[in-house]
Amino acid sequence: MNMTNKHAKYALIALFLALLYLPVPLSAAFIDDRNGQDQENRTLTQRPVLSIDTIGAFPQAYEAYYRDHQPFRAQLIFTRALLSKTLYDRDVSGKVLFGRNGWLYYGDTGDGMPIADYRGEMQFSEQELRKIASDLMKTSSALKDIGCDFVLFIAPNKSRVYSEYMPDRYGAPAESYAALRLVRYLRRHSTIKVVYPYEELMQAKRDFADIDIYYPRDTHWNYVGSYIGTRALMRQLDVELPALTPEMIRKPEAARTGDLSILTHLENRLPKDIDYVVTNPDGSAFTGPMLPEQARKRRVYLYRDSFGEYMEDYLFTCFSREDSAVSVLNVDEALIDELRPDVFILESVERYLRMRLQAGPLYTAPDKRRAKP
Repeated sequence: MNMTNKHAKYALIALFLALLYLPVPLSAAFIDDRNGQDQENRTLTQRPVLSIDTIGAFPQAYEAYYRDHQPFRAQLIFTRALLSKTLYDRDVSGKVLFGRNGWLYYGDTGDGMPIADYRGEMQFSEQELRKIASDLMKTSSALKDIGCDFVLFIAPNKSRVYSEYMPDRYGAPAESYAALRLVRYLRRHSTIKVVYPYEELMQAKRDFADIDIYYPRDTHWNYVGSYIGTRALMRQLDVELPALTPEMIRKPEAARTGDLSILTHLENRLPKDIDYVVTNPDGSAFTGPMLPEQARKRRVYLYRDSFGEYMEDYLFTCFSREDSAVSVLNVDEALIDELRPDVFILESVERYLRMRLQAGPLYTAPDKRRAKP
C-alpha cells in the first residue's frame, strides 16, 4: 500500500468517526431544549435507566429515547415544516389546515372527524339516532330516580363557527350535518334537555366583531366563547348568567401559543393568540349570578372533554365546587351514587359526538348494573 492510499484510508476512517460522534457534542450547544415537550404536542421519551429488571427492554427503550433526542432533531423538523408551508402550503404533521388570515384548523381524521362534520359527511343514520335517543333517555331516567337532572351540551367545532377562514378548497359548510340532525331529532323524539349554542355564538361574533371567540391558532374556543356557551347551558337550568358586555372582556398582556401552532412545528413563526378573560364589569374576578346560598350548594357532575375545561370557572359560580365532580375519561357511576348530584352535564364538542354517544347509557341504577369481571 503506497503512502497516498494509506492517508486516504485514514482520512475516510476519521471522516466516518466524525460523522458518527461529532453531532453529540455539537448538539449540546445547538439543540433546541424544550424541557421534555416535543413539537408534536407530546412528552418526549425519558432516558431509560439500566438495571437488572430493565435490561431486557433497555435496547428498545433507549432507541426510542434517542429518536426523540437525537442531535439537531428540532432544527431538522422545523426546516422541513417551513419548506412544506412555504412551497406547498401544507402541514407536515397531517393534522392541521392552514386557513385564511393566519387561522389554523384541526383536520386529524384519527381524533374525531372535524372535516367530515364540516362537509356534512358521516351523518347519523335513523337507526343510530333512535339508539342514541334511547340510551340518553335511559340515562336521564336513572338519574331522575336519584333526583338528578340530565343535560346534553354540544360545543360547535371551530370550523363551524369560523367557516369564513377555512381553506378555499373546502367551500362553504354543509347546511345539514351530524350534530344538527342529532339535536333536531332529540328535541322532536325525546325529552332530553339539549343545548347547542351555535346561534348564540354567531350572535356574539356579530356583537363583538373585533374579538375572536375561538382561538385562531388553537382547537378550542376561548374564555369569551365558553362564557357564551355556558350562559346558554345555565339558561336551560333556569339560571341566568349576566349578559356579556364589552366592559366584562379583558385583554391581558400575555399571549398564548395555540395547540395547532405547536403541531405545525412553526410556533415560533406564527402569531400568538390573545387570551381574553371574562370579569365582572369593574374588572374584578368573575363571580357569576346573584344566587341564593341554597342554590349555590347544588352539586354538579360534569362529564367533559377539553372544551368543558374552559367552562368550569363559570359553572362553579352556580354550583358548589367542593361538593361537585368532574370526569374526563369515563363516567364514574360509583361516585355518582355517593355524590348524588343535582345536575349531570354531558359536554361534548361536535366532533366527538359519535364516540361519546354510541357506547350505551352513561348511568344505570346500581341494582341494574351487570357485574364486572
